Amino acid sequence: VEETAKLLRIDHLLNKSVSGLAGGDRQRVALGRAIVRRPKCFLMDEPLGTLDTEFRDLMVHELRELHSRIHATTVYVTHDQMEAMSMADKIAVMNHGIIEQFGTPREIYDRPATMYVADFIGSPPMNFLGFGGGLAKGAKEIVVQGAKVTVPEVREDIAPADMALGIRPEHIRFDDASKLRGAIYGTEYLGTTQIVAVETSDGIIKARVPAEIRLNAGDHVGLTLNSARLSLFEKGSGRAVKTAIHDTASQGRVQHG
Repeated sequence: VEETAKLLRIDHLLNKSVSGLAGGDRQRVALGRAIVRRPKCFLMDEPLGTLDTEFRDLMVHELRELHSRIHATTVYVTHDQMEAMSMADKIAVMNHGIIEQFGTPREIYDRPATMYVADFIGSPPMNFLGFGGGLAKGAKEIVVQGAKVTVPEVREDIAPADMALGIRPEHIRFDDASKLRGAIYGTEYLGTTQIVAVETSDGIIKARVPAEIRLNAGDHVGLTLNSARLSLFEKGSGRAVKTAIHDTASQGRVQHG
């Protein structure tokens, strides 16, 4: 009990009544009661939700260490995607009771099974650029906003439909020679990097680039995309098109029920 109390920083509360504690302290006491029983499985429903940011960050690390020590399976519910990404061995992304994807944090981030997952995971989330037409198995190029874009080799035939190209902010670079164009809408300085909002004919997309690059609102820029990291989606169903990025690892299955 004392070890768990020290872990949760509630050892000074051991002789106090729970009814008189603040919400955050009460949450930690409830968590401690579960931990001291050393169960084979923990079921946690947003256990860190009422904690302040500093202590929440500490507890994310401590809960991960605790899991490693006692080897208990933990089912952990959270709406905080960063919390899920930093703690989980496997993540189930749910949408209105349906599991959209189940896989490791890396699988879900690099190879999202649906547009919902791609938009939910990541800060900023994945960008989408629309394009039309079908896709033939073996295709390695598409046309987006009049510019040819190299993509991972397509592994299935897709009938003509509204499609979307997905690209993470960190996989966009500025290149004056590129025919894919946009105008700087604004920037967000983050220290070593900056998030740059670029207005395109298909709406705003965001790029994560080095902070030392000087950019001004209204500047026209060319956009180069990392072809090896692109995703393709059917807009109607939202599902990802099978491409070469799915060859190296098995993707989490989409469940419908």
